[in-house]
Amino acid sequence: LSRQVLAQPPILDFDAMQLRRPLLCVAVVACGTHCLLQLALSPNATERTFALAHGSGSASAVASSSFLRAAGAPLARRGARSSAVAAVAGGVVAEGIEVALDFAVIRDDTGEVVDSSDDTGPLVFVCGEKEVFPAIDSGVVGMAVGDKKTIPMGTNLFGKGDKGKVMEFPREELPEDAEVGAELELEGPQGTMMATVVKLTDTMATLDMNHPLAGMAVSMTVTVLSTGAPAQMDVETVSPGDGATFPETGDTLTMHYTGTLAANGNQFDSSRDRDQPFEFTIGVGRVIKGWDVGVMKMSLGERAILKIPSSMGYGARGAGEDIPPDADLVFDVELLKIN
Repeated sequence: LSRQVLAQPPILDFDAMQLRRPLLCVAVVACGTHCLLQLALSPNATERTFALAHGSGSASAVASSSFLRAAGAPLARRGARSSAVAAVAGGVVAEGIEVALDFAVIRDDTGEVVDSSDDTGPLVFVCGEKEVFPAIDSGVVGMAVGDKKTIPMGTNLFGKGDKGKVMEFPREELPEDAEVGAELELEGPQGTMMATVVKLTDTMATLDMNHPLAGMAVSMTVTVLSTGAPAQMDVETVSPGDGATFPETGDTLTMHYTGTLAANGNQFDSSRDRDQPFEFTIGVGRVIKGWDVGVMKMSLGERAILKIPSSMGYGARGAGEDIPPDADLVFDVELLKIN
């Protein structure tokens, strides 16, 4: 990593930029690489770190597959059909029901498909839990298994296209091999955002923080595959924490963990073995959903066992060679710090 200091860093609208990524967080890696552009979290900080990551190695097995490595927080689980859903296929979608969808997101002006379940697997979420965009959440209510529908998503789904989010930086602060069209990740106080290199000169680089589809009208065609009761997970306390200090969405947590497969107890990852605690932002999709849900129930200093069903872990896709498809997981976790 190379560090640079900006005398007058631009003020970024992090809330508005939070959705500046491909719909449902499809990974975008331009030119075979992706860049990491880190902003210090202090509102008054002037220091920034720029780094170029070649390849897409995950920080840990807890990370939410390619979502963490490329585009950040997923807005719902992808390719994760739970046994509960399959068991009661045939119901009608309502709040509190887990639903699996085949989908295609289409530009209204060109008819181009910009995202689909053909490439990424079904979209699985609990209706009414704000796990997806509101238009999807409300649009599927009342649909039955096999029903197909086109849901208008509007023109402002990815913002209106704000000229104030096109910014210049000294060229020397970007990686030497950054090119026009490269997608950058920007780490802000509420998670990962995306930026595109739109212009390069010998001295300056222009970055567009707007979503590539900003201001464009899109629709989503969905087909209900199955419905059912949402999967549940268990949190078993091994040793209690302070009982008073609990994580909140957006907090940065430091934890130790050991992950095993529920089926046979095989260990697939451990921060304890590396003697390196894992740090992440809670509640914004930076980790698998079982962590986002389960760790929220722990207090500072607590050690607990998280028993996570496949649909709240890595789902039908699994993760690498060590976590097979549809694997239930067990994590021995300890909440060390809340920042």
